[in-house]
Amino acid sequence: MDANLKEQVRALLEAGGGEPLDAGRFLPLVTLESGARVGLDGSAAWVFAPDGGAAQVFAPERGQVFFEVLESRRDDFDARIEEAARAAGLPAEEVVYSFPADQVVRAVLAKGLPTMTRLALSWLRLTEVRALRADIAAVSRDPTMPAPIRDLAERLTVPE
Repeated sequence: MDANLKEQVRALLEAGGGEPLDAGRFLPLVTLESGARVGLDGSAAWVFAPDGGAAQVFAPERGQVFFEVLESRRDDFDARIEEAARAAGLPAEEVVYSFPADQVVRAVLAKGLPTMTRLALSWLRLTEVRALRADIAAVSRDPTMPAPIRDLAERLTVPE
């Protein structure tokens, strides 16, 4: 993440923008159907704040916490981030690209749940597929996955 984006988010939050979060503040950018909010904290780290639950900062080992974003259409999710970033005066494209989509998908694929695996595979952008090649290939070979999901994974597997 660009240091300038971190500074911009921190300045917004220090000026009272966003909303309270534990000991600090965060800038919600997307509200999901459940009421959960996804946004950035003062270090420009992504935060998942479930409605009525404890907020969690993104970490690769806890990427599945963000699984709910996969229930949104990817184009809609990205467009909502862009719109909110622009409204906050942040560089929209940089904010969208900073969302750890590949790491969220990787964490969800590791769970091995067919329905969530299908959502995760369908949520990927082509630019993210190569980084997840090994994870996607593993899904294509997983005999516990339904054949349509294995087929989808096989079609997404790109040459090395």
